[in-house]
Amino acid sequence: MALLIIHHKVGDYETFKEVFLDDQERRRRSGCRGARVHQNATNSNDVWVVLEFETAEQAQQHAEGLELNEAIKWATGNISMPDFVVLEPAMETDA
Repeated sequence: MALLIIHHKVGDYETFKEVFLDDQERRRRSGCRGARVHQNATNSNDVWVVLEFETAEQAQQHAEGLELNEAIKWATGNISMPDFVVLEPAMETDA
């Protein structure tokens, strides 16, 4: 399972949330198997999105997609484009 991690600085979390929820079907079509959103504990507009994909190639294609970039512009209030990173599993332990 590969992860696409997106770090957003958004103008308004509620706007981001609405756009993110509306974008679920497109994420599914691109191969996303699950999503989690985390906020900085001291700044709710500092958002980290973790998307799960079967392969790193799917995650990278999703990150480079035009539709994603358009959704990001709307969701962030054009604050700035986010940082992206694709991760592949390397090791797993119980703790």
